[in-house]
Amino acid sequence: MNTKFNIGLIKGKVIAFIVVLFVMFFVVNMANAIDRRTKEHEVFTLNQLINMAIHKSPEIGASKMSVASAKSDLAQAQAANLPQIKILAFGGPVPDAEKPKVRVDPKSGVGRIHDPSPHAGFSNLGLFGRLDFTITQPLYTFGKISNRREAARLGMKATEFDVDRKRLEIALRIKQLYYALVLARQGVEAANNADSFFDEAEQRIKRLLKHNSENVTESDLYQLDAYRADTARARAEAQKGEKLAYFALKALIGFPQDQDFDILDKRLSIRSRPLKSLNEYIHKAFQLRPDYREIKTAVEAKKFEAKATDSDKYPSLFAALKGSFAGAPGRDKFNNSYITDEFNHSYVGVVGGLKWDLDFGIKKARSEKAYAEYRKLLYTKYRAEMNIPIQITKLYEEILEWKKAVESYHKAVIASRKWVVSALSDFDMGIGTAANLLYAIEKYGSNEGNYLEGLFNYHLTLAKFDMAIGMEDWK
Repeated sequence: MNTKFNIGLIKGKVIAFIVVLFVMFFVVNMANAIDRRTKEHEVFTLNQLINMAIHKSPEIGASKMSVASAKSDLAQAQAANLPQIKILAFGGPVPDAEKPKVRVDPKSGVGRIHDPSPHAGFSNLGLFGRLDFTITQPLYTFGKISNRREAARLGMKATEFDVDRKRLEIALRIKQLYYALVLARQGVEAANNADSFFDEAEQRIKRLLKHNSENVTESDLYQLDAYRADTARARAEAQKGEKLAYFALKALIGFPQDQDFDILDKRLSIRSRPLKSLNEYIHKAFQLRPDYREIKTAVEAKKFEAKATDSDKYPSLFAALKGSFAGAPGRDKFNNSYITDEFNHSYVGVVGGLKWDLDFGIKKARSEKAYAEYRKLLYTKYRAEMNIPIQITKLYEEILEWKKAVESYHKAVIASRKWVVSALSDFDMGIGTAANLLYAIEKYGSNEGNYLEGLFNYHLTLAKFDMAIGMEDWK
């Protein structure tokens, strides 16, 4: 008995252990599945999507490389004021040579230099090595270095503003797609609401026809199908817009194709954003707008480039340390300040100098071209200063216009919905017509569509307005 009892107890413990393992395995798998589902359906805000798109944008990457290139140009311009070193080393075969001697003719008393070196031949060839160097330090260049250094600094700054401009453009694209996605979903919902009204109307018409009511005819059903077709088309367009906006957003933020995400906002409404005076926004645009700051900086950079071409017409003063070392084992050392052996010597000296490149009109033509390009950019800046206030004013007025339109359409939606409910009630009581009911439903759908379109244009105009001012409101 005891043995059987112990065996049964052991079996029970084994079964319990297996059950516990199974439960743990099930719980872990469920947790992983929930975690995967959560990851596959991440929810992002508008600002998060903008920052993700900016981080993944190849346009931003290319602009940043332009900044890196401009930084290299600046580094070169700054290094032009530092000493420059030129080194030349070479070697080869050279005839052996002994130190020359002077022989005096006893008759005439005239001395002549005598070369006691052996005659030239392959047996008398040796090797030599030589190193020449020059260290040059610019002293005064009449603005050649300083003007180009300032032009490079401003050019780098202009490329940085170009990166900011690309950020604003990407932010506008994301906002446009985000609002389109939200409103497309609202459009699908509105079409479904209108369709539900048509379903109710269809049920009422069929019920009244069944009871031989005098206020309905068979043709009312045909009218209903004709009205419903617009709702079906509107739903199809909204669904297509939803898919296009979603996949465009996914591509711009670099989201994996095998995963899904969702957006935080489910509905859009008029933003409670009080507008300041128009002049404040125009003033702010000139302070913040990166494309204007870019052209303004580029004008200054081009001015210094033009000045640099003027400086090229004048000489450059410099100091230099110049030296040369040469050695040949088969040649005697000959220290003489008058006669120098090119293959066996050593000297170092400090010199000052002037370099002046003269030509017949080349530098003048370059200078005229540079100043023409500078004036061209200057006129571009003037044009921007004229157009920016016009653009800001236009967008400012459009915001006010769309706000009023959206508020009006919203009231129309509420009124037309009440009209539909009232028409349904009248139709049930036999005092209303099918034509009035169907027209009320059609008008409700039309007003809902105008309301959503107005909302989209209102938010998109606000986004364009922020871009025109240069506001980075997603940070």
